[in-house]
Amino acid sequence: MTAVFIIGFLLFLFSLLYLFFHFLRKIKDKNRILSKRVFFSTFIGGLFLFIIGGTYMDTGVQNDLTDALAANEKISAENKELHSEVKELKSKNVELSNQNEKLNKEMKDMSTKVKDAESAEADKTNLSKQITDLESKNKLLEKEVSSLKNQLSSNKNTSTASSNTTISSSSTASTSGGSEYFSNCTELREVYPNGVSSDHPAYQSKMDRDKDNYACER
Repeated sequence: MTAVFIIGFLLFLFSLLYLFFHFLRKIKDKNRILSKRVFFSTFIGGLFLFIIGGTYMDTGVQNDLTDALAANEKISAENKELHSEVKELKSKNVELSNQNEKLNKEMKDMSTKVKDAESAEADKTNLSKQITDLESKNKLLEKEVSSLKNQLSSNKNTSTASSNTTISSSSTASTSGGSEYFSNCTELREVYPNGVSSDHPAYQSKMDRDKDNYACER
């Protein structure tokens, strides 16, 4: 194809030179006529061969074009790979953002729990103090109750001794006349818990309310 290109180029150049020399001769000889067969055949044939040869002639442009296309394909593949990586990075970014939001929420919850725990600890301390105060007051109350019980027991013993003394003196006074005298059923039951019959010296009709000849029976 290189030879075709060269032949076409030479024919085309020859037609142009032929036309140029024709105009030079035309200046000297105005009657000179251009040979159209020679001009057009060389011009058209040379142009045709020039175009055909130039199209298929390997001048290195084809290799450059092939290399450029290969480089373009390589760049396109790298571009697709980069797009894929960008998409994957965006997905990871969204995932990391969600994890970050989740961690922030957990941190807020933990802060709330810590505050609640601190508040509960303060309440626990206050309750412990209150319990300690109540225990101290309880001990004081127990001491007061024990003291009151001792006083009550002492008073009861004193009252019992006094009552026994009174009963003894009354009984003595009553027995001296051949009978026993009691002011009421309470005093009588202290000596005779089940009461007395009508033939007993301590019997009194005022204490026999149901008139069954038995006074102060239970």
